[in-house]
Amino acid sequence: MVNPMTGVEACQGPAPGSVRRRGAPMSYGWRNSAHLCSRRGSVREGTETLGKEGLRFSVLGPLRCWRGDTELLLGSPRQRAVLAVLLLRRRRPVTAGELIDAVWGDEPPATAGAVLHTYISQLRRSLETRQGDSPDGRVIVSSPHGYALQGLHAGSLDLDDFEQRVVEADDLAARGEPARARDVLRTALAMGEGTPLAGIRGPFAEAERARLGELRMSVTEKCLELELECGRHREIVPELAALTAAHPLRERLRGLLMVALYRCDRQAESLAVYADIRQVLDEQLGVEPGPSLQELHRHVLRNDPLLAQPAVETGVPAQPVVPAQLPADLADFTGRTAEVTRLEATLRAAGRGTAVPVTVVTGMGGAGKTTLAVHAAHRVRDAFPDGQLYVDLRGVENDPVNPADVLAGFLRGLGSADAHVPPGLPERAAHYRSVLSGRRVLVVLDNAHDAEQVIPLLPGSAGCAVLVTSRSRLGTLHASDRVPVQSLDAETAAGLVSRVVGRDRVEAEQQAVRRLVALCGGLPLAVRIVAARLAVRPEWSIAETAGHLEDEQHRLAELRIEGLGVEATFWLGYRQLAEEQARAFRLLALPAPATLGLAEAAAVLDRPADEVERVVESLVDAGMLESPARGSYRYHDLVRLFARARAEDQESTAERDGALTRLLDLLLATTRNAYRLIRPGQTVPDHVRPTAAPGPAFTTEQQAYGWGAQHLTAALQVVEQTAAIDPGTAADLVLVLDPVLHAEFRWNDLVPVARTVLEHARRTGDRQAERRLGYMLGGALMQIEQLGAARELIDRALLLCADGTDEVTYAMTLNVLAILESRAGHGDRALEVYNLAMTAARTAGDEAVEALALGNVVQIRLDRGDADPALLHQAERQLAIYERLRDEHGTVMAHYRLGQVYRRLGRPADALAVHQQSLTALGPSGSPLMQAGSLVRSAEALLDMGAASLAAQYVRRGLALTRRLRWSRLEALAIRVHGDALAQLGDSAAAAAEWHRSIGLFEKLGAASAAEQGRRRLEAMAEQPPRRQAS
Repeated sequence: MVNPMTGVEACQGPAPGSVRRRGAPMSYGWRNSAHLCSRRGSVREGTETLGKEGLRFSVLGPLRCWRGDTELLLGSPRQRAVLAVLLLRRRRPVTAGELIDAVWGDEPPATAGAVLHTYISQLRRSLETRQGDSPDGRVIVSSPHGYALQGLHAGSLDLDDFEQRVVEADDLAARGEPARARDVLRTALAMGEGTPLAGIRGPFAEAERARLGELRMSVTEKCLELELECGRHREIVPELAALTAAHPLRERLRGLLMVALYRCDRQAESLAVYADIRQVLDEQLGVEPGPSLQELHRHVLRNDPLLAQPAVETGVPAQPVVPAQLPADLADFTGRTAEVTRLEATLRAAGRGTAVPVTVVTGMGGAGKTTLAVHAAHRVRDAFPDGQLYVDLRGVENDPVNPADVLAGFLRGLGSADAHVPPGLPERAAHYRSVLSGRRVLVVLDNAHDAEQVIPLLPGSAGCAVLVTSRSRLGTLHASDRVPVQSLDAETAAGLVSRVVGRDRVEAEQQAVRRLVALCGGLPLAVRIVAARLAVRPEWSIAETAGHLEDEQHRLAELRIEGLGVEATFWLGYRQLAEEQARAFRLLALPAPATLGLAEAAAVLDRPADEVERVVESLVDAGMLESPARGSYRYHDLVRLFARARAEDQESTAERDGALTRLLDLLLATTRNAYRLIRPGQTVPDHVRPTAAPGPAFTTEQQAYGWGAQHLTAALQVVEQTAAIDPGTAADLVLVLDPVLHAEFRWNDLVPVARTVLEHARRTGDRQAERRLGYMLGGALMQIEQLGAARELIDRALLLCADGTDEVTYAMTLNVLAILESRAGHGDRALEVYNLAMTAARTAGDEAVEALALGNVVQIRLDRGDADPALLHQAERQLAIYERLRDEHGTVMAHYRLGQVYRRLGRPADALAVHQQSLTALGPSGSPLMQAGSLVRSAEALLDMGAASLAAQYVRRGLALTRRLRWSRLEALAIRVHGDALAQLGDSAAAAAEWHRSIGLFEKLGAASAAEQGRRRLEAMAEQPPRRQAS
């Protein structure tokens, strides 16, 4: 029956035909909310005395939980579905079978029981403040009857509060206080944010979502009926119009709109509403409107005075309010001085121009964007006396907040009554800008999803300012400033630990603290979590805690406390990725190098470079990947661990191995191309395995060498990582890295990698890989003076070369054997082996290897003190070969030998000239090995020419390079030459000290003849009369 006061039939109203006269008591049968709770207060029965103060849940929007002011992470959608069942069963036990049916429906997976147990365990860890078997120590308890929630304090569930307010409104309406009843219902309706249980799937969630949605709509209708009773028909027409458009089949809403329009003297429009629903019902359902709506239609047609507005004056104008919605600042906020200063300057600039300053703070999850924004906002509160608005837009969750809902909340916070909040987004945005006009308000939009979510929330008044935080870069948002938030540096991170844990503990274990923050990658969330764990565990040592973090498999699991975890933060971002992005995120984390270029990323993903660039740049924009330079990409260390774990979970072994071997293939192709330019006469590149990728082409030797030097570490990492997958290709990559390894003197880095690959080559019976690795590893050990181990490997490699299938490797291995013979003092034997090497090189058609052996022959003869003029011919022959081959590196080596020969033959000026020629050719970015050698040899020539001061400068530069390279043999020579320079300068004591140092190094290296030269210098000095040091 139609309620004459509102014109709409109540759910349990008077019998048909009875019409209440104006002013008669109203009978809202449905207001007796028996469907909400059987008796008033029963929804909270028995909960007030239980513990867990501060734990609050929300189901009227997305399922969320807080302890105090801290929101807890509740896990995956299905895990949250389990919690939803337990919450809405109101402490009644739920069996495992019922939970499985509620979450998965009729077709649960075979592992549903085990998964359910995992969900319960994870929820307990998130919700409970302590572990233990005592029932009062748990939120989720188990019994023979199933699982249940206990210990929730009064008001812990928003649905309870919602229902209690509906009951309260019933009482107020029954006492004749419609305005107060309406206000209570508006408060209840403001509690929900979005769709109930948003993002949760399963039959139970779907049913509850429908129930709660219907409950909310019924309460909305009740509230609007009260608005009519209060005479606010004009104010609610826009809201009713929007609601009827959204729910075209709800007759009660149509009736309320008809009454509201009628009371606004809009009878024709009221009748049109009826005509519209009649048509809709007929077309969609084939039925007529219900009896109550038909009766209301008749009342409107005849201008029934019973529909006239009630003589009730209600509502008090909303008082102006100054919102102060900022979350609390952190007392232990640490660092970020530059960022805070920058934000303050931008925000305080509000009002100086015509545009609203909009500042965007971006960074990966856990970087501390919110903490920084809130801290900066508090520092500038004085500049915004009209208030500060704050909202968490939940941009990385499955259901980001609708900007229309945000505007409704902001408008209420600014003093607008609910009835004055327009229904649609454009209308709300316009009203919001009007309310803010002329006011100085700071708006903090935290955790934005994209620019589309933010733009409607921007004020129009230049006196306001906006501070946005987002993992996304929000490139389409017009921002006054963008402040990227990076990880904390080691000192700042340690300072944060000190403020949380206490200075005394940190000072007692400073080294452990440095290791701790390094393992956290300086990520503020990780540092804060581990510091909080230490703070509540004073018996834990920092070193012990850092030790637990050393294990990469469990590091992320260690970085969590009371439902807050680094891994959960990463999950939020990961779930936002499209499948193409997610695959790239997983696979690009597999290679060991810290940074990948675009070409390497394309190889890993097996996609064209332009397509890959689009995908990886979108990951950068989403804050899941970093880009230190254009075309260069890297992960934060903790994000890499997370991404690798996802790859382990979601990618097959074949796919993971394929990603790595494609990268190995690209590196082999590229390094092979570089080898051809660095050593153009050598045929090694022609004898490595063919590659699927052509690799980039280089145009100059300097370009090729520069690429090799820059990528050497990464190449060695990939070699070691793929050793077990493809030892043959890995061995070939080691082989073609030889020129760069030699130029950079990185033999110490090669040794462990080559040993790993060699082990796998032997295990798989790959003889070619074994002999090539034997040559490379043997040569590396020889360079770092491990001569015995080098000899064993070289002998084994030569044995494997006996089949005659790899003449180039054979020739190069003989060259190393000759050096070993020479170092052992077997000069004659060394010369014989060099002759064999030159013969093998000629057989292989490799002139460059022949020239290399020829140069080593010259070196042996020089080391033996030979001053035969024929040496000049051999040195010039080596130089001629390299020049003919246009081998710039070989030419520098030949000049090095030729300069030594000139000096031996008493031609120091010629020696100096060729060494200077080498230094000019090398330039500042050339091989540091050859630079060091040329500098030291130039110093020797300068000493012969009496230029001791200049010689000292040269040798000191060379000495610095040798120490950086860790080349002991050249370092010993440089020290001795430095002593020679000091002696010429008259500083005998310093010269003697240097000679003593060189003798010690040469003896350690087993270089007896070189050590003897130093002793002869000391003896000669002892025989000379003392002389004063030059001034």
